[in-house]
Amino acid sequence: MRKIVAMAVICLTAASGLTSAYAAQLADDEAGLRIRLKNELRRADKPSAGAGRDIYAWVQGGLLDFNSGYYSNIIGVEGGAYYVYKLGAKDRWSTRGYLADHDSFGLVSGAVKLKPTDNLHFKIGRFGTDNGYGSLPYRVPLIASGSTRTMPTLSEGVLSRYEPSNNIDLWAMYRTRVFLWPDAAVGVRNEGIYNPTTGHYDTKRARSFLAGSWHDNSSRYSLGGSWQDDVSSQYEAIVEKKILLENKDTIKVELLAFHALLDGISRSRSFHNNTQVYSGQVTYSMPKISFFGAAGMVTHAMNNIGSNVDTDIGYPNSLSIDRNKEDMFSLQAGVQYFFQPNLSVMVAPLITHGYEDPQRTIEINGQGILTGVFYNVTDGALAGMKMYVASDIAKEKRNGSTLGNELHYWDVKAGIQYDFMLK
Repeated sequence: MRKIVAMAVICLTAASGLTSAYAAQLADDEAGLRIRLKNELRRADKPSAGAGRDIYAWVQGGLLDFNSGYYSNIIGVEGGAYYVYKLGAKDRWSTRGYLADHDSFGLVSGAVKLKPTDNLHFKIGRFGTDNGYGSLPYRVPLIASGSTRTMPTLSEGVLSRYEPSNNIDLWAMYRTRVFLWPDAAVGVRNEGIYNPTTGHYDTKRARSFLAGSWHDNSSRYSLGGSWQDDVSSQYEAIVEKKILLENKDTIKVELLAFHALLDGISRSRSFHNNTQVYSGQVTYSMPKISFFGAAGMVTHAMNNIGSNVDTDIGYPNSLSIDRNKEDMFSLQAGVQYFFQPNLSVMVAPLITHGYEDPQRTIEINGQGILTGVFYNVTDGALAGMKMYVASDIAKEKRNGSTLGNELHYWDVKAGIQYDFMLK
Protein backbone atom coordinates (compact mmCIF):
# COMPACT_ATOMS: atom_id res chain seq x y z
CA MET A 1 0.00 0.00 0.00
CA ARG A 2 2.86 2.42 0.80
CA LYS A 3 4.24 1.93 -2.71
CA ILE A 4 0.88 2.78 -4.27
CA VAL A 5 0.43 5.88 -2.15
CA ALA A 6 3.99 7.04 -2.90
CA MET A 7 3.50 6.72 -6.65
CA ALA A 8 0.14 8.51 -6.47
CA VAL A 9 1.75 11.43 -4.62
CA ILE A 10 4.49 11.65 -7.27
CA CYS A 11 1.92 11.70 -10.07
CA LEU A 12 -0.31 14.34 -8.45
CA THR A 13 2.64 16.56 -7.52
CA ALA A 14 3.92 16.49 -11.08
CA ALA A 15 0.46 17.17 -12.49
CA SER A 16 0.08 20.30 -10.38
CA GLY A 17 3.06 22.02 -11.98
CA LEU A 18 3.25 20.86 -15.57
CA THR A 19 1.11 20.93 -18.70
CA SER A 20 0.13 17.70 -20.41
CA ALA A 21 0.19 17.16 -24.16
CA TYR A 22 -1.34 14.18 -25.91
CA ALA A 23 1.38 11.88 -27.31
CA ALA A 24 3.79 14.71 -26.56
CA GLN A 25 7.00 14.64 -28.59
CA LEU A 26 10.03 16.86 -28.29
CA ALA A 27 10.79 18.79 -31.47
CA ASP A 28 14.42 18.47 -32.52
CA ASP A 29 14.89 22.20 -33.14
CA GLU A 30 13.38 23.62 -29.94
CA ALA A 31 14.20 23.37 -26.25
CA GLY A 32 11.90 21.26 -24.14
CA LEU A 33 11.51 18.85 -21.24
CA ARG A 34 9.13 15.88 -21.21
CA ILE A 35 8.27 13.71 -18.23
CA ARG A 36 6.44 10.49 -19.05
CA LEU A 37 4.77 8.53 -16.25
CA LYS A 38 3.98 4.98 -17.28
CA ASN A 39 2.38 2.36 -15.06
CA GLU A 40 2.29 -1.19 -16.42
CA LEU A 41 1.05 -4.56 -15.18
CA ARG A 42 1.75 -7.98 -16.71
CA ARG A 43 0.47 -11.33 -15.46
CA ALA A 44 0.66 -14.46 -17.57
CA ASP A 45 1.06 -18.20 -17.76
CA LYS A 46 3.36 -19.02 -20.70
CA PRO A 47 4.16 -22.78 -20.64
CA SER A 48 6.54 -22.56 -23.64
CA ALA A 49 8.89 -20.51 -21.39
CA GLY A 50 9.58 -23.61 -19.28
CA ALA A 51 10.72 -22.71 -15.76
CA GLY A 52 9.83 -19.08 -16.46
CA ARG A 53 6.23 -19.81 -17.41
CA ASP A 54 4.73 -17.85 -14.49
CA ILE A 55 5.06 -14.13 -15.26
CA TYR A 56 4.23 -11.24 -12.95
CA ALA A 57 5.47 -7.66 -12.96
CA TRP A 58 3.87 -4.41 -11.83
CA VAL A 59 6.02 -1.35 -12.45
CA GLN A 60 5.96 2.45 -12.41
CA GLY A 61 8.15 4.15 -14.97
CA GLY A 62 9.42 7.70 -14.67
CA LEU A 63 10.95 8.69 -18.02
CA LEU A 64 12.49 12.13 -18.48
CA ASP A 65 13.73 13.49 -21.82
CA PHE A 66 15.47 16.83 -22.40
CA ASN A 67 16.29 18.62 -25.65
CA SER A 68 18.14 21.93 -25.99
CA GLY A 69 17.32 22.81 -29.58
CA TYR A 70 20.36 24.16 -31.47
CA TYR A 71 22.69 26.92 -30.31
CA SER A 72 23.70 29.21 -33.20
CA ASN A 73 21.64 26.79 -35.32
CA ILE A 74 24.60 24.33 -35.26
CA ILE A 75 25.07 22.48 -31.97
CA GLY A 76 22.84 21.16 -29.23
CA VAL A 77 22.44 18.46 -26.60
CA GLU A 78 19.80 15.95 -25.62
CA GLY A 79 19.55 13.61 -22.69
CA GLY A 80 17.33 11.30 -20.75
CA ALA A 81 16.93 9.75 -17.31
CA TYR A 82 14.74 6.66 -17.07
CA TYR A 83 13.75 4.71 -13.99
CA VAL A 84 11.51 1.67 -13.64
CA TYR A 85 10.31 1.19 -10.06
CA LYS A 86 9.12 -2.18 -8.83
CA LEU A 87 5.61 -2.18 -7.41
CA GLY A 88 5.13 -5.93 -7.57
CA ALA A 89 7.02 -9.14 -8.44
CA LYS A 90 7.43 -12.67 -7.08
CA ASP A 91 10.84 -14.20 -6.38
CA ARG A 92 10.33 -17.47 -8.22
CA TRP A 93 8.35 -15.97 -11.11
CA SER A 94 9.68 -14.27 -14.21
CA THR A 95 9.33 -10.51 -14.71
CA ARG A 96 9.87 -10.95 -18.47
CA GLY A 97 12.18 -7.97 -18.97
CA TYR A 98 10.09 -5.38 -17.11
CA LEU A 99 12.60 -5.35 -14.24
CA ALA A 100 16.29 -6.15 -13.74
CA ASP A 101 15.43 -9.72 -12.75
CA HIS A 102 13.28 -8.69 -9.75
CA ASP A 103 14.73 -5.27 -8.97
CA SER A 104 14.03 -1.68 -9.95
CA PHE A 105 16.56 -0.23 -12.38
CA GLY A 106 17.47 2.97 -14.20
CA LEU A 107 19.37 4.15 -17.26
CA VAL A 108 20.59 7.51 -18.55
CA SER A 109 21.31 8.84 -22.03
CA GLY A 110 23.13 11.87 -23.37
CA ALA A 111 24.25 13.00 -26.81
CA VAL A 112 25.68 15.98 -28.63
CA LYS A 113 23.68 17.08 -31.68
CA LEU A 114 25.26 18.70 -34.72
CA LYS A 115 23.52 20.37 -37.64
CA PRO A 116 26.14 21.45 -40.24
CA THR A 117 23.30 22.30 -42.65
CA ASP A 118 19.53 22.40 -42.32
CA ASN A 119 19.18 18.99 -43.98
CA LEU A 120 22.05 17.14 -42.25
CA HIS A 121 21.90 16.05 -38.60
CA PHE A 122 24.26 14.06 -36.36
CA LYS A 123 23.97 12.62 -32.86
CA ILE A 124 27.06 11.45 -30.97
CA GLY A 125 26.76 9.64 -27.66
CA ARG A 126 23.90 7.61 -26.20
CA PHE A 127 20.48 8.29 -27.73
CA GLY A 128 17.08 6.73 -28.28
CA THR A 129 16.30 4.58 -31.33
CA ASP A 130 12.78 3.54 -30.33
CA ASN A 131 10.11 4.65 -32.82
CA GLY A 132 7.31 3.51 -30.51
CA TYR A 133 8.64 5.73 -27.73
CA GLY A 134 9.08 8.67 -30.14
CA SER A 135 12.88 8.63 -30.44
CA LEU A 136 12.58 8.22 -34.23
CA PRO A 137 9.89 9.70 -36.48
CA TYR A 138 8.94 6.35 -38.05
CA ARG A 139 10.04 2.73 -38.30
CA VAL A 140 13.47 3.14 -39.90
CA PRO A 141 14.48 -0.35 -41.12
CA LEU A 142 16.80 -2.12 -38.64
CA ILE A 143 17.81 1.14 -36.92
CA ALA A 144 14.44 1.41 -35.16
CA SER A 145 13.58 -1.09 -32.46
CA GLY A 146 10.23 -0.61 -30.77
CA SER A 147 10.37 -1.79 -27.16
CA THR A 148 7.29 -3.52 -25.75
CA ARG A 149 8.43 -2.78 -22.18
CA THR A 150 8.50 0.34 -20.02
CA MET A 151 12.16 1.16 -20.75
CA PRO A 152 12.84 2.42 -24.31
CA THR A 153 15.54 1.12 -26.66
CA LEU A 154 18.84 3.02 -26.46
CA SER A 155 21.88 3.03 -28.78
CA GLU A 156 25.41 4.30 -28.22
CA GLY A 157 27.54 5.53 -31.10
CA VAL A 158 26.86 7.93 -33.99
CA LEU A 159 23.56 8.49 -35.83
CA SER A 160 23.12 10.66 -38.92
CA ARG A 161 20.14 11.75 -41.01
CA TYR A 162 20.43 13.45 -44.40
CA GLU A 163 17.42 14.85 -46.27
CA PRO A 164 18.38 15.58 -49.90
CA SER A 165 14.74 16.54 -50.56
CA ASN A 166 11.45 16.85 -48.70
CA ASN A 167 10.54 13.29 -49.71
CA ILE A 168 13.81 11.43 -49.07
CA ASP A 169 15.61 10.50 -45.82
CA LEU A 170 19.01 8.80 -45.72
CA TRP A 171 20.11 7.32 -42.40
CA ALA A 172 23.39 5.89 -41.11
CA MET A 173 24.38 4.61 -37.69
CA TYR A 174 27.54 3.17 -36.15
CA ARG A 175 26.67 1.47 -32.85
CA THR A 176 29.05 0.15 -30.21
CA ARG A 177 26.60 -0.42 -27.33
CA VAL A 178 22.87 -1.02 -27.07
CA PHE A 179 19.96 -1.56 -24.69
CA LEU A 180 17.08 -3.78 -25.79
CA TRP A 181 14.33 -5.03 -23.48
CA PRO A 182 15.94 -8.50 -23.00
CA ASP A 183 18.95 -6.62 -21.53
CA ALA A 184 17.04 -5.35 -18.48
CA ALA A 185 19.14 -7.40 -16.08
CA VAL A 186 22.47 -5.99 -17.36
CA GLY A 187 21.59 -2.53 -18.73
CA VAL A 188 23.36 -1.02 -21.71
CA ARG A 189 25.66 -3.71 -23.12
CA ASN A 190 28.36 -4.03 -25.76
CA GLU A 191 27.40 -4.87 -29.31
CA GLY A 192 29.09 -8.14 -30.12
CA ILE A 193 29.11 -11.92 -30.34
CA TYR A 194 26.70 -13.73 -28.05
CA ASN A 195 28.21 -16.49 -25.90
CA PRO A 196 25.49 -19.08 -25.12
CA THR A 197 27.61 -20.52 -22.30
CA THR A 198 27.82 -17.28 -20.31
CA GLY A 199 24.66 -15.65 -21.64
CA HIS A 200 26.62 -12.46 -22.39
CA TYR A 201 27.98 -10.65 -25.44
CA ASP A 202 31.59 -11.32 -24.48
CA THR A 203 33.38 -10.32 -27.70
CA LYS A 204 32.91 -6.73 -28.88
CA ARG A 205 31.85 -6.15 -32.47
CA ALA A 206 30.43 -2.78 -33.56
CA ARG A 207 27.40 -2.79 -35.87
CA SER A 208 26.95 -0.49 -38.88
CA PHE A 209 23.61 0.53 -40.42
CA LEU A 210 22.42 2.24 -43.60
CA ALA A 211 18.80 3.02 -44.48
CA GLY A 212 16.81 5.13 -46.89
CA SER A 213 13.16 6.13 -47.11
CA TRP A 214 10.97 7.86 -49.70
CA HIS A 215 7.55 9.18 -48.74
CA ASP A 216 4.67 11.38 -49.81
CA ASN A 217 1.35 12.18 -48.14
CA SER A 218 0.00 8.65 -48.52
CA SER A 219 3.00 6.32 -48.89
CA ARG A 220 6.36 5.38 -47.45
CA TYR A 221 8.91 3.00 -48.96
CA SER A 222 11.93 2.16 -46.81
CA LEU A 223 14.99 -0.07 -47.20
CA GLY A 224 17.82 -0.74 -44.78
CA GLY A 225 20.82 -2.95 -44.10
CA SER A 226 23.23 -3.68 -41.26
CA TRP A 227 26.62 -5.41 -41.05
CA GLN A 228 28.43 -6.84 -38.03
CA ASP A 229 31.59 -8.97 -38.26
CA ASP A 230 31.25 -12.49 -36.81
CA VAL A 231 27.55 -11.84 -36.21
CA SER A 232 25.37 -11.16 -39.26
CA SER A 233 24.40 -9.11 -42.26
CA GLN A 234 20.73 -8.11 -42.28
CA TYR A 235 18.39 -6.41 -44.78
CA GLU A 236 14.84 -5.13 -44.35
CA ALA A 237 12.28 -3.51 -46.65
CA ILE A 238 9.05 -1.87 -45.44
CA VAL A 239 6.17 -0.57 -47.57
CA GLU A 240 3.27 1.51 -46.19
CA LYS A 241 0.46 2.76 -48.43
CA LYS A 242 -2.77 4.52 -47.46
CA ILE A 243 -5.66 4.75 -49.95
CA LEU A 244 -8.46 7.27 -49.38
CA LEU A 245 -11.78 6.12 -50.84
CA GLU A 246 -14.52 8.37 -52.19
CA ASN A 247 -16.74 7.72 -49.17
CA LYS A 248 -13.85 8.90 -46.88
CA ASP A 249 -13.06 5.37 -45.72
CA THR A 250 -9.39 4.39 -45.88
CA ILE A 251 -7.41 1.28 -46.74
CA LYS A 252 -3.91 0.91 -45.33
CA VAL A 253 -1.52 -1.67 -46.73
CA GLU A 254 1.70 -2.60 -44.87
CA LEU A 255 4.32 -5.04 -46.18
CA LEU A 256 7.63 -6.20 -44.72
CA ALA A 257 10.47 -8.40 -45.95
CA PHE A 258 13.57 -9.29 -43.93
CA HIS A 259 16.68 -11.38 -44.58
CA ALA A 260 19.54 -12.23 -42.22
CA LEU A 261 22.72 -14.19 -42.88
CA LEU A 262 24.93 -15.20 -39.96
CA ASP A 263 28.68 -14.59 -40.16
CA GLY A 264 31.81 -16.15 -38.67
CA ILE A 265 31.56 -17.33 -35.07
CA SER A 266 27.80 -16.78 -34.83
CA ARG A 267 27.28 -18.82 -37.98
CA SER A 268 28.97 -21.84 -36.41
CA ARG A 269 26.77 -21.69 -33.29
CA SER A 270 23.31 -21.72 -34.89
CA PHE A 271 21.70 -24.73 -36.56
CA HIS A 272 20.59 -22.51 -39.47
CA ASN A 273 22.84 -19.77 -40.84
CA ASN A 274 20.07 -17.66 -42.40
CA THR A 275 16.45 -16.68 -41.96
CA GLN A 276 13.74 -14.70 -43.71
CA VAL A 277 10.58 -12.96 -42.53
CA TYR A 278 7.70 -12.02 -44.84
CA SER A 279 4.68 -10.26 -43.43
CA GLY A 280 1.79 -8.01 -44.42
CA GLN A 281 -1.29 -6.33 -43.03
CA VAL A 282 -4.34 -4.70 -44.60
CA THR A 283 -6.63 -2.41 -42.57
CA TYR A 284 -9.99 -1.07 -43.75
CA SER A 285 -11.05 1.89 -41.59
CA MET A 286 -14.47 3.49 -41.29
CA PRO A 287 -15.55 6.19 -38.83
CA LYS A 288 -16.83 3.73 -36.20
CA ILE A 289 -15.15 0.43 -37.06
CA SER A 290 -11.97 -0.98 -38.58
CA PHE A 291 -11.26 -4.43 -39.97
CA PHE A 292 -7.77 -5.82 -40.39
CA GLY A 293 -6.04 -8.97 -41.55
CA ALA A 294 -2.39 -9.92 -41.13
CA ALA A 295 -0.14 -12.78 -42.15
CA GLY A 296 3.47 -13.66 -41.45
CA MET A 297 6.06 -16.28 -42.38
CA VAL A 298 9.40 -17.01 -40.66
CA THR A 299 11.61 -19.53 -42.43
CA HIS A 300 14.12 -20.39 -39.70
CA ALA A 301 14.44 -19.84 -35.97
CA MET A 302 17.85 -18.56 -34.91
CA ASN A 303 19.43 -20.16 -31.84
CA ASN A 304 22.48 -19.48 -29.65
CA ILE A 305 22.88 -15.89 -30.92
CA GLY A 306 20.97 -13.93 -28.26
CA SER A 307 18.98 -10.99 -29.60
CA ASN A 308 21.39 -10.19 -32.44
CA VAL A 309 18.78 -11.23 -35.02
CA ASP A 310 15.18 -10.31 -34.25
CA THR A 311 12.56 -12.27 -36.21
CA ASP A 312 9.60 -11.26 -34.03
CA ILE A 313 8.81 -8.35 -36.35
CA GLY A 314 5.76 -9.49 -38.34
CA TYR A 315 2.30 -7.93 -38.12
CA PRO A 316 0.29 -10.79 -36.53
CA ASN A 317 0.27 -10.15 -32.80
CA SER A 318 -0.22 -12.20 -29.66
CA LEU A 319 0.69 -11.71 -26.02
CA SER A 320 1.14 -15.45 -25.50
CA ILE A 321 2.14 -17.68 -28.39
CA ASP A 322 5.17 -17.34 -30.66
CA ARG A 323 4.97 -16.30 -34.30
CA ASN A 324 8.69 -16.74 -35.05
CA LYS A 325 9.49 -20.39 -34.49
CA GLU A 326 10.94 -22.70 -37.17
CA ASP A 327 9.08 -22.59 -40.53
CA MET A 328 6.22 -20.78 -38.84
CA PHE A 329 3.19 -19.30 -40.57
CA SER A 330 0.76 -17.05 -38.69
CA LEU A 331 -2.59 -15.63 -39.75
CA GLN A 332 -4.76 -13.13 -37.91
CA ALA A 333 -8.03 -11.29 -38.56
CA GLY A 334 -9.51 -8.65 -36.31
CA VAL A 335 -11.98 -5.86 -35.77
CA GLN A 336 -11.76 -2.67 -33.72
CA TYR A 337 -14.95 -0.81 -32.80
CA PHE A 338 -14.94 2.83 -31.66
CA PHE A 339 -17.72 3.75 -29.22
CA GLN A 340 -16.19 7.23 -29.27
CA PRO A 341 -13.10 8.49 -31.11
CA ASN A 342 -11.18 7.99 -27.85
CA LEU A 343 -12.75 4.69 -26.69
CA SER A 344 -12.48 1.43 -28.59
CA VAL A 345 -12.47 -2.35 -28.22
CA MET A 346 -10.57 -4.86 -30.34
CA VAL A 347 -10.89 -8.60 -30.97
CA ALA A 348 -8.37 -10.51 -33.10
CA PRO A 349 -8.24 -14.34 -33.45
CA LEU A 350 -4.92 -15.90 -34.50
CA ILE A 351 -3.68 -19.24 -35.81
CA THR A 352 -0.08 -20.45 -36.16
CA HIS A 353 1.70 -23.45 -37.66
CA GLY A 354 5.37 -24.28 -37.39
CA TYR A 355 7.93 -26.40 -35.57
CA GLU A 356 9.43 -26.29 -32.08
CA ASP A 357 12.91 -27.43 -33.14
CA PRO A 358 15.19 -26.48 -36.06
CA GLN A 359 15.17 -30.12 -37.27
CA ARG A 360 11.37 -29.82 -37.72
CA THR A 361 10.46 -32.95 -35.78
CA ILE A 362 7.92 -31.46 -33.34
CA GLU A 363 5.01 -29.71 -35.02
CA ILE A 364 3.24 -26.69 -33.48
CA ASN A 365 -0.38 -25.84 -34.19
CA GLY A 366 -1.55 -22.79 -32.27
CA GLN A 367 -4.85 -20.99 -31.80
CA GLY A 368 -5.53 -17.86 -29.81
CA ILE A 369 -7.66 -14.77 -29.47
CA LEU A 370 -6.37 -11.33 -28.54
CA THR A 371 -8.67 -8.68 -27.05
CA GLY A 372 -8.15 -5.11 -25.93
CA VAL A 373 -9.85 -1.98 -24.59
CA PHE A 374 -8.26 1.42 -25.31
CA TYR A 375 -9.16 4.81 -23.86
CA ASN A 376 -7.61 8.27 -24.22
CA VAL A 377 -8.63 11.16 -21.97
CA THR A 378 -9.32 14.17 -24.20
CA ASP A 379 -10.71 16.78 -21.77
CA GLY A 380 -9.97 18.23 -18.37
CA ALA A 381 -6.89 18.17 -16.18
CA LEU A 382 -5.91 14.67 -17.29
CA ALA A 383 -6.25 15.30 -21.02
CA GLY A 384 -3.64 13.24 -22.82
CA MET A 385 -3.70 10.26 -20.49
CA LYS A 386 -3.76 6.95 -22.37
CA MET A 387 -5.03 3.68 -20.88
CA TYR A 388 -5.39 0.15 -22.16
CA VAL A 389 -6.12 -3.40 -21.03
CA ALA A 390 -5.22 -6.28 -23.33
CA SER A 391 -5.60 -10.01 -22.80
CA ASP A 392 -5.48 -13.22 -24.70
CA ILE A 393 -5.99 -16.93 -24.29
CA ALA A 394 -4.35 -19.50 -26.53
CA LYS A 395 -3.44 -23.14 -26.89
CA GLU A 396 -0.84 -25.07 -28.84
CA LYS A 397 -0.60 -28.72 -29.83
CA ARG A 398 3.02 -29.95 -29.66
CA ASN A 399 2.89 -33.72 -29.86
CA GLY A 400 6.13 -35.20 -28.54
CA SER A 401 7.37 -32.01 -26.90
CA THR A 402 9.06 -32.18 -23.49
CA LEU A 403 6.87 -29.19 -22.57
CA GLY A 404 3.72 -31.26 -23.08
CA ASN A 405 1.51 -32.37 -25.94
CA GLU A 406 -0.98 -29.55 -25.37
CA LEU A 407 -0.06 -26.16 -23.90
CA HIS A 408 -2.60 -23.67 -22.56
CA TYR A 409 -1.76 -19.96 -22.27
CA TRP A 410 -3.32 -16.85 -20.80
CA ASP A 411 -1.97 -13.32 -20.55
CA VAL A 412 -3.16 -9.97 -19.20
CA LYS A 413 -1.37 -6.67 -19.80
CA ALA A 414 -2.52 -3.21 -18.70
CA GLY A 415 -1.01 0.25 -18.80
CA ILE A 416 -1.55 3.95 -18.08
CA GLN A 417 0.63 6.65 -19.63
CA TYR A 418 0.69 10.40 -19.05
CA ASP A 419 3.07 12.97 -20.54
CA PHE A 420 4.03 16.37 -19.11
CA MET A 421 5.75 18.95 -21.26
CA LEU A 422 7.76 22.07 -20.39
CA LYS A 423 8.90 24.30 -23.26
